[in-house]
Amino acid sequence: MTARPTNTRASRDDKAKAATTREAKGSVHEAIGKLIGDDAAQAAGTAERQAGAADASGVRKSSRP
Repeated sequence: MTARPTNTRASRDDKAKAATTREAKGSVHEAIGKLIGDDAAQAAGTAERQAGAADASGVRKSSRP
């Protein structure tokens, strides 16, 4: 018997949603850091936003199976 192929579109959509959420949370954290004048919080938010953007671009640019 052969194994049934997994639903790659659903997993790709889940990864894209997670990456977009990570990017948005990082952006909010960055903005809060700017508002309260906390450079460390701002830097952490910037890093999180950029990591989310990198994850999102990797998901979007993947080739179709």
